[in-house]
Amino acid sequence: MKSIIKKYLSGKSSENEQKKILLWIKEDPNLNNFQSIKNKWKEEIVKEDIPSEFLPNWQNIQNRLFEQMQLKMNRVQRNLKVISYAAIFIIFIFVPSLLYLFSQPKSLVEKNYTTISADFGQISKVALPDSSIIWVNSGSTIRYNNQYSTTNRNIELIGEAFFKVHKNKAMPFIVSSSKLRIKVLGTEFCVSAYPEEPSIQVILEKGSVNLTSLSLSHLSQKIKPGEMANFDKENDHFAISEVNTKLFTSWKDGIIHFYNSPLCEVVFKLEKRYNQHFIIDKSIKNIPYTFTIKDEKMSDILNIMEKITPIMAIKKGNVIELKKKNG
Repeated sequence: MKSIIKKYLSGKSSENEQKKILLWIKEDPNLNNFQSIKNKWKEEIVKEDIPSEFLPNWQNIQNRLFEQMQLKMNRVQRNLKVISYAAIFIIFIFVPSLLYLFSQPKSLVEKNYTTISADFGQISKVALPDSSIIWVNSGSTIRYNNQYSTTNRNIELIGEAFFKVHKNKAMPFIVSSSKLRIKVLGTEFCVSAYPEEPSIQVILEKGSVNLTSLSLSHLSQKIKPGEMANFDKENDHFAISEVNTKLFTSWKDGIIHFYNSPLCEVVFKLEKRYNQHFIIDKSIKNIPYTFTIKDEKMSDILNIMEKITPIMAIKKGNVIELKKKNG
């Protein structure tokens, strides 16, 4: 540094060297060192080169050079400060924005959904990431998002499905239909929530479930194994009854039981099972039926129905009309 200072005092230093000197002087005790080097250099120069009559002018020139160098450096430092403040401002705005983004609930993050549907005449069996299993009945659909089993175990249902839920106390399993929310921890149950049906049925085989109306959050109902909750969608009303659950859940094994079921209900399930459209005469829609379907053909089922009740089946194109038998 001593040689650079002497170059500066001689007026031979570069701009970078001048900056280096000023930065060095700002650190204690370098200013005292600078003055000491300067005084010794002056003594050497005075002895060798500069006549006494020119000393005042020479001193003034040195002082002005030093002042100019300082002014130049001050301008550079002010510019650096402006840049620093701008950078700090950007960080002040940008970093909190990032923190805000990453601190938001994961529910605000864009969700992607997996949708599983069962065609008419088919049953789909699905194993979920948490080891829960769902049987999706024909003409039905379930949907869950990409955060399933990470932040939630939420299932959306249209139609009918049977659920065998893996237990997780920390994260309840929730099934939502258009009007009803079913919350469980670990259990086995069936939900029938077809949009065209006036009610939603929940049949519990094992465990316990809590049912809540989506339109009336204060309206809730718990059911026990062996019970069926029938939720009236129009009136937001629960009706609880004890049932033989196998009559309502055996469809997942390819078996449909009808026990004193009205014809309109029988036809509804036949349409889903066989992908067949029916038209029913109003006068016969409440005729009760008790029988079981497994692998029978549609024609065989209709023949049995015609034998045990006063109806006749007439096929017209892709539609089967059920009418009251004359005589």
